[in-house]
Amino acid sequence: MNRRTVQTSSRPIRRSGLRESVYESILEMLVEGEIAEGSPLRVEALAQLLEVSPTPVREALVQLEATGLVTYVANRGYTAAPHLSADEKTAMMDARLVLEVAAVRRAAELGDPSVPSHLRALLAGQREAASRLDGPDGEQQRDALRDYLRIDHSFHDGILHGCGNHFLFRLASTLDAQAQRMRQSFLNGIPDAEDVLAEHSAIADAIASGDPDAAEQAMRDHLSRVLSLSLSQAD
Repeated sequence: MNRRTVQTSSRPIRRSGLRESVYESILEMLVEGEIAEGSPLRVEALAQLLEVSPTPVREALVQLEATGLVTYVANRGYTAAPHLSADEKTAMMDARLVLEVAAVRRAAELGDPSVPSHLRALLAGQREAASRLDGPDGEQQRDALRDYLRIDHSFHDGILHGCGNHFLFRLASTLDAQAQRMRQSFLNGIPDAEDVLAEHSAIADAIASGDPDAAEQAMRDHLSRVLSLSLSQAD
């Protein structure tokens, strides 16, 4: 991690759930590009940045190594892993298609009205965040992008959580950190927010109407286009 990040960032975290909080904070920095790929991850520097002792930082880095977000080399320590290659993005989306198509079909078949209701509430929040993406203030734009991407993740997570099969949700959670790395493709902006909102709306509508075929097709179309856009974006 470079000196500038340590000197200018302030990320004190809550004391409760310390280990998980440290993990989430470092994960967010990696995904949002605050730590450049290949940068060394110094335990003492991160501990100072997060205002914690070195122990939970070491534990978080071990956990992050298991996700592939950081790498460890003997006698050199941890570094931020390179961004996903085109082949890795394609493989990741193949895995997401298997899990999320299965989940969206089951959500539509389940007929629980709370699922599309929850998705539509998230969609409203994502629409509001999208309206701020082209604001005049750079920091406000970054906040809007952060909100937009966070809600986007929550939308897909809501389908997995609400499909009635906790095994699907647990399988998807093992890929979650890597799947979030796809967000690194969009750190410079979202060129297709209106398309995403329309596709999310179609998915929610298909679940609400109890049409698993329409829900599956909407999810396939959405994820396929996200992959194409991700591949076209320069990291």
